[in-house]
Amino acid sequence: MNKRIRFLLIMLIVMGCFPIVCRAQSGLRIASIFEKYGKQRGVTMVELSTEMLETYGMELYKSITIKDPNKALPEIRHCLEADKKGAKKIKEIIEGGQLLSGYYQLPSKKEDLNRFILFKLGKKGATLVYIEGELESDDLITLLFMRKDL
Repeated sequence: MNKRIRFLLIMLIVMGCFPIVCRAQSGLRIASIFEKYGKQRGVTMVELSTEMLETYGMELYKSITIKDPNKALPEIRHCLEADKKGAKKIKEIIEGGQLLSGYYQLPSKKEDLNRFILFKLGKKGATLVYIEGELESDDLITLLFMRKDL
């Protein structure tokens, strides 16, 4: 009986934390990429602090870079295809029928909250970014192409 109570308590704690982790990217297929590959060797995952987010008018910034994406690439592209349905395409580069990069603005879940998915396949690997916040697509493009030496 004591083991059952302990098990139930642990389950309640885990289930209580689950909505916090899944709040971001809720309903998006790309969330599985962050979960599955986020802690693997050869992968860099970044989540910005609250202070940094406020500076750029964001509520959430999450990125993952996979150095050797060959194994994960079909799954990433499949998730992107599902998530970009209904999204506004900001920019997309396709070469040889394959997506090389894409910037998408997802339908908003609440007022004054914009959601973006960015993807890029380059020499250093595949990078997938999810952003939520008040910033507009023009602001995002400005941030992406801002000079690094400023």
